[in-house]
Order: sequence, then structure tokens, then C-alpha cells
Amino acid sequence: MDIDGSHDSAGQRHIDTRALRFALIFPVLLAVALVAGGLLVGGQLPHGVLLPWGGSALTLPVFLAVGAGTIIVLGAGIGCFGARTTLPRTLRRVLLGLAMALQLAACTLFAAALLGQAGQGVLPAVRVDGYVMLMGSGLAAAMGVVLALTFKPDEQWTSSDDAALAQMLDEEADPTAANDQLAYFIHPRSSVILMILLAAVLPGALLALISPWILLGLVVVALVTIAMACAVVAVDRQQLTVKALGFATVLAAPCEDTMAAVSLEISARDYGGWGLRRQSGSVSYLAYSGAAVVIRQNDGGRVTVSAPNLDVADALSEILNRRAGKSPQQH
Repeated sequence: MDIDGSHDSAGQRHIDTRALRFALIFPVLLAVALVAGGLLVGGQLPHGVLLPWGGSALTLPVFLAVGAGTIIVLGAGIGCFGARTTLPRTLRRVLLGLAMALQLAACTLFAAALLGQAGQGVLPAVRVDGYVMLMGSGLAAAMGVVLALTFKPDEQWTSSDDAALAQMLDEEADPTAANDQLAYFIHPRSSVILMILLAAVLPGALLALISPWILLGLVVVALVTIAMACAVVAVDRQQLTVKALGFATVLAAPCEDTMAAVSLEISARDYGGWGLRRQSGSVSYLAYSGAAVVIRQNDGGRVTVSAPNLDVADALSEILNRRAGKSPQQH
């Protein structure tokens, strides 16, 4: 793909040629198939053919021309819009799927009219064969959905590509920047986990004589308390994030908002306690007292997160200090 489109003409730059070829060729082939089928049953239509929606009888060539034109107009007319790369990807898929469904339905409609009026066997002639129309319409709808779900629009240069290019240039200018990422899992000390469980189970076992639901409720509360102090801490070139239990983001600190970061031993009590705490413009997520990283932000706020040990805390603070004040695009 040409990044700047210098090898593309102004008219081709916004067209997915692969999708355009399909949008033009498929309805033409479908129209040819209708004409070929019409010629095969033309001998059974000596008095002409009625259009599916009624009116005066037309000669077979005129009828087939109207059918072929309808197929091409619906298929190519709508499908060509799906080839425009300036439209959203989802809309392009919908347009191509709709074009497929409509052109197949149109072909089915005219084929059902031909077969119905040909009066096969001893069956009376009808304007449209209902069985053919029903089966063909079902196939048309199914094929439209399949195309909309499976079509993969050509990748186009977007703002995310600009960010990726800027990141690549940044890494070339500063080879150490490629290593500016770190992730680790934090959880309460095993002794703390045991203490919380015992604090729930021991009184719960006694209160279970009144109702077993009390024991169950206390155990659930204990597990939730433990879970609230378990998280994945990750930092990259963009920001520091804390995801509770590894999937729910509860804290995000952009690197460009960082003034400085320091690693040290702390007491969780001095920062509000375990888990997520917010107070006076500061936020912390601590699983225990011990190694942690304290981040001072440009707006005067403070972010504090636990680390497994001081070595990891040092590595995290080094990355944050190296990326302090920088956006991902800066190089």
C-alpha cells in the first residue's frame, strides 16, 4: 500500500478495486444467466411474458432486457458504493451485502415469472411461481448476510497507522524506547489472604447454626475483598494502567501527564489502605505495604501502585521517568 498515494490517480485513490470488480462483474454474469435461462424456456412463451408486477405482455427479448437491466442497476449501482474507501468499513460491508441480496432477489423474481408463465406440465400458468420465488429469496437473503460478514475491505492508511509510523521512527531515534513496557500481577500477601478468610469462616461457621446463608455471604464478602486487591499493572509508551483481576481498568495514568516517578517502601495505611483509593486528587491501588511506585503528575496529583519488589519498582519508575511528559507520537 502506498502511504501517500503518490502512485494512485485522484480517482482511484478512494476506490477498492477488488470490491469494484466484484460489484460490476457479478451482476453482469447474473444477468447473462437470466438471459440464457429465458432463451431455454422461450419456446413455451409464444404470446410474450408479463412483468412480475403486471402490465401488458412483453416480447421475450424485451422482458429479458428489463430483467437484466434491473439486476445490473441493483447489483452494480449499490455495490459500487461499497467499493468507496471513504465510507466506513461496516457501511461498505452492509452495502455489498445488500447489493448481493437485491440482485439475487431480482434474478429470482424474473426467473419465477418465466417459469410460472411457462406453465410446466399440467400446472396452470401463473404470473410468478411462488415456490421458486420463496426458495430464491431465502437464498438471496442468506448470500447477502454471508457476503456482509465475510467481506474484508482493503486496509487504508488511518490515524492509527500514523501513530504506528511515529512510534517506529521514535524507536529508531531511541533504541531503548522499544523496551519501555512492563507488566506484573499484584495480590495481597498469603498471610493477609488467610487472615481475611479466617475472619469470614470462623464467625460464619457459628452463625451458620442460625442460617447457612450467613456463612456463604461472609465467604463471598471475603473473596470480593481479596479480589479488590488483585490486579495487573502494566506500563507502555502511552500510559500506566491498572486492571482489577486483569480485565477491568480501574486506573490509567498517561505518560505525558507524568512529572516524575520514584520507587520506595511504603505503608498502605498512609495511602488510604488496600485496593483502589481516591482522595484529594490522588489515587492509589495497593495490594500490601512494601515496594511501590509513587508518580507525581503535572497537575499536582499523585498516583501510587504496588510492585512485587523494589527491583520491579525501580524498572517501572525508570520507564515512567523516561517517558515523562512525552506523548506516544513524540520523537
